[in-house]
Amino acid sequence: MGCGVLYIKVVPTVHVTPNLQRHVATETASVDGRTVAEVLRAYLPQFPALRGYVLDDRGGLRNHMTIFVNGAAIQDRKNLSDPVPADGEVYIMQALSGG
Repeated sequence: MGCGVLYIKVVPTVHVTPNLQRHVATETASVDGRTVAEVLRAYLPQFPALRGYVLDDRGGLRNHMTIFVNGAAIQDRKNLSDPVPADGEVYIMQALSGG
């Protein structure tokens, strides 16, 4: 009897905050991707209504949205090229403003 080796692939996890889930039904999911753009390309087809809410017609992040990777806001809102580590936590949320 041989010993089998189990490999577990670690991939980023995407979370959508509850305030956004009031408008669009989503779930937390683990998807493959090395950049924010790749992660969103893997995640958004599972929740098609979310795409238009989060991304503009050119694929950039809408002004009223923000994305955090491991607690840090992304810098590249146009191309979404910020790196996402294999064990990364990606949070999609509405940007808050006011005064």
